Amino acid sequence: MGNTDTTTVQATATSFRIVEELYERDGGGVTELADTLDVSKSAVHNHLSTLCALGYVRNAGGTYELTHRFLRIGFGTRERNPVYQAAQSEIRMLARNTSAVANLVVPEDANGVYLHRIGAKDHPVPVGGSVRLHAAAAGKAILAFRSRDAIDEYVTRYGLDRKTERTVTDRATLRSELRSIRDRNIAFDRGELDANWQCVASPIVVDGDPVGAVSVSGPSDEMQGKRLEEDTAGLVSSAAKTIELELL
Repeated sequence: MGNTDTTTVQATATSFRIVEELYERDGGGVTELADTLDVSKSAVHNHLSTLCALGYVRNAGGTYELTHRFLRIGFGTRERNPVYQAAQSEIRMLARNTSAVANLVVPEDANGVYLHRIGAKDHPVPVGGSVRLHAAAAGKAILAFRSRDAIDEYVTRYGLDRKTERTVTDRATLRSELRSIRDRNIAFDRGELDANWQCVASPIVVDGDPVGAVSVSGPSDEMQGKRLEEDTAGLVSSAAKTIELELL
């Protein structure tokens, strides 16, 4: 079956690598998948055959494609999330009141996952996509309400990778900014995730636990100055507080 350790079954890992590669390529054949993943053609074929039998992949004349079966799992998981359930109406209202992109972000270990969005489709991170917590306003809003030890562990384990020239990559600078975010309940991203976008976010904290964040983002030439730092920031903070009350 291949090499295994106490945490990883190699066959399962290979199947998911194939699924992810099919997603990135919008389909592919056995040979190109084998070359890209450095896996034998026979192994790739066996994995694809199994995925086809389970209904997660289909063979369209030698080109393998993902099926919509993944939607049931993805949407079902989101629908069961209590933060999503509590936030939907607030995200809609926020997008309408700001005429910008409104997001709901929830934490998964070192990442912030964009669980829900109302607004532009050209946002730097797609719905369902994720980004390291330190590199986006919503992620920093979540990280700021973790314990000091948890923040130190995050930096030590995952590092502070750079997304743009403005991404915070210094431990002391990040720690100082997180203290400010915790004091104000507001986090900003001025081109740190994407040089052409700016964002403001506020955490959703329930019983001391940062379970998510609300953010509003837009192109840098539109989302700036008073609109970003005062008008939108106030609306974002209010939305986060309303969601917190729904979750109590």
